[in-house]
Amino acid sequence: MSFVITAGGTGGHVSPALAVAAELQKLGKHVVFAGSTGGMEERLAREAGLEYQAFSARGFNRQRPWTLLSSGAVLARSTGRACRWLCEVQARVVGAFGGYVSVPVGRAAVREGVPLLIHEQNSHMGWANRHLSKHADVIALTYEAAADALDASARERVELTGNPVRPEFAALADAKHTTRLRHNFRQELGIEHGDLVLLVFGGSQGARHINRAVVRHATALLQRPALTVLHLTGPKEYQSVAAALAQEFGGSIPQAWQLMDYCDRMPEAFAAADLVLCRAGASSLAEVSAAGRPALLVPYPYATADHQRKNAESLVAAGAAQRVLDAELDGPRFSEVLFTLLDNAETRARMLTAAAELSEAGAARRVAELLVGIAR
Repeated sequence: MSFVITAGGTGGHVSPALAVAAELQKLGKHVVFAGSTGGMEERLAREAGLEYQAFSARGFNRQRPWTLLSSGAVLARSTGRACRWLCEVQARVVGAFGGYVSVPVGRAAVREGVPLLIHEQNSHMGWANRHLSKHADVIALTYEAAADALDASARERVELTGNPVRPEFAALADAKHTTRLRHNFRQELGIEHGDLVLLVFGGSQGARHINRAVVRHATALLQRPALTVLHLTGPKEYQSVAAALAQEFGGSIPQAWQLMDYCDRMPEAFAAADLVLCRAGASSLAEVSAAGRPALLVPYPYATADHQRKNAESLVAAGAAQRVLDAELDGPRFSEVLFTLLDNAETRARMLTAAAELSEAGAARRVAELLVGIAR
């Protein structure tokens, strides 16, 4: 008897899915993961020790309507395979977290009479979850605004759960644990105990516009005493950012500018930071909230229905973050807000308190309990 978790496409879908899978395992459940063929979720699921089943799925291009036929055929074939697979693994329940691959697995659950929960991470519901919401037994949401896409009957099945984060992030709710991580990680990087640390990242792939904006202010940033910049560029951006910084600093990058392409120890990085500069993707915001760190958010301007701007609103309204639009990165507002936050410890302290109150450390457990509750 298995609990099936399915997600694909982006880390924003996969990270919360894996967080819930971990909670289900703590509850003694056998969990299997369904993802796309060749997707990043396969590596992550296998690293987490989960059985993995791949299915083909792809979307369609609205500017090329004929692609609907080919994508529909792929989804239909995968739905048939998923029906047989759910029977093979004796699925008790399916938890779908978005991405095209969740559609055939979710459809198969409905056909086979397996209870279905969907989880939407963003403030705007994606196509896969909108499609599955008509038949889902539970519709779990991070943001209440996502319910705007639902009809009246579907809204009766909504549960506001927050966005699940990995256990390592949930553990940051423990102040003693966070202090220990902060001390150890700073010591490894050679950062002084009293230094102010600015953590910059743009998600797993980086964010070119943020990287360029930060590099333009590199000299001004390091003119501030006892400031360290922990800059995660994304793998594709590392070489160009390193070259730009070397030119900015006359040949070599100072020790106070810790440049990395990627960090696989993000809980420690959050614990070490005093201010976070990042995009406003759902997973990033959940991690900011779980870590209880003040943030300067730059929503990705091309996200569907501008959902990153909407995602950021809850943290900004609560006083846990400030927001700068992507179009403002090249103007005076970005530097004004950034340096004001760095120079004002009282403002950061108020933001830290507000961020801690928004912690979603228990979201994964809440979703896992909902799955257990509807399992056949």
